Amino acid sequence: MNKTLIACLLLFATSVFAGDGALTVTPAVVQLRGSFGQSTTQTMMITNGTSQPFTFEMVAQDVTVKNGTRTFVEAGERAGSIAATAVYSRRVVQVRPGESERVDVTLTIPTDSPFRGVVVIFRGTNKVMTGPVPMLASIGTLFTFALSDTLDVNAEPLNVTPQSASANLSMTQWCANRGTEPVVAKGIAAILDGSGALVGRMNLTPKRLLPGERAEVSGEYGGELPPGRYKLLVTYDLDGQKSITSAADLDVK
Repeated sequence: MNKTLIACLLLFATSVFAGDGALTVTPAVVQLRGSFGQSTTQTMMITNGTSQPFTFEMVAQDVTVKNGTRTFVEAGERAGSIAATAVYSRRVVQVRPGESERVDVTLTIPTDSPFRGVVVIFRGTNKVMTGPVPMLASIGTLFTFALSDTLDVNAEPLNVTPQSASANLSMTQWCANRGTEPVVAKGIAAILDGSGALVGRMNLTPKRLLPGERAEVSGEYGGELPPGRYKLLVTYDLDGQKSITSAADLDVK
């Protein structure tokens, strides 16, 4: 493996509205693979789509999971903090209206760090008015780190709502990451008829799961099924390394 972490995936930009426009940071998510002791340098770009200038200070927080949901920990607060290793090309960033500014950040994974996620934030220092309320605008990028190929995701039982005269077939399912590595679960739901033939499918919104995190996946079939007996087969691809499936029978009357 290279001495630096390998950037595998860049996802979409994220933005916050401030006054008469939006502040945007790209990328929104960077998914990385590597091992303890390695470093990575990544570029973040902030764009000011508003009519006023902004000043930001760069900060980082570790991301962990408590009771199935994400929580944020101040840099250096816990042993093995990745956020505490953050080194920036500049600590203070000024962005004029209609312009963009770049910041490079270097992160290093301490030996035996328990963390697999860091959020690097452009933290606003000048207040903007949201109606009568003054607020500070902050926006950032999530970095996730996979340090092994061991994935363990549990798909809980499917909850299927059959097609009716007033609603389409729909499904929900909770997925939980029981392993030590972050994973993106990309799901697809296939609808099979009584003979096992494919008659429909639903593409499910991918879910990014940090270790210990749970998320609900949902989908709705846009077509209409004739009366009969069907099977809903849901398959999740876990970062191209493994897949998990679950199924449920349903009747359409």
